[in-house]
Amino acid sequence: MSNSIFNASNVVKALIGGFLGTLAFTLMGKFVAPHLIGHSMDVAAIIAHMLGTSDSIGLMMHFMVGTIVFPIAYLLIGYKYLPGPGWLRGIVFLIPVYLVAMTVVMPMAGKGMFFNSVPMSMVALMGHMVFGLILGLVVGTPKK
Repeated sequence: MSNSIFNASNVVKALIGGFLGTLAFTLMGKFVAPHLIGHSMDVAAIIAHMLGTSDSIGLMMHFMVGTIVFPIAYLLIGYKYLPGPGWLRGIVFLIPVYLVAMTVVMPMAGKGMFFNSVPMSMVALMGHMVFGLILGLVVGTPKK
């Protein structure tokens, strides 16, 4: 069982990496996006609006998905099957997540495909890539 991708060490690292990645993603939307596009990008508010709930619940959902769902999926797919060092595996893993967010989730939230905005979609891509970079760095590269 020690060679399993789901050993305690990998799971803890993935959860920590997911939390740190989600934190970085969220802070980029609040503090970096205004310098690039003139306003913040509040993912929690988008989720809250889509679910018809409060921003606090949207923030909890955002962190739950980023801290638990994506890291576990990363261990199953990115960590196990993607080539390259951990940081690259993380980035490559998050690109399809970004594409689903832009082509399915954002239209469901009433924001249009790719936010109907190249600058906003590029900021979102940066956020997803930073999330993946952090997740992959924290989890590391599988031992052969």
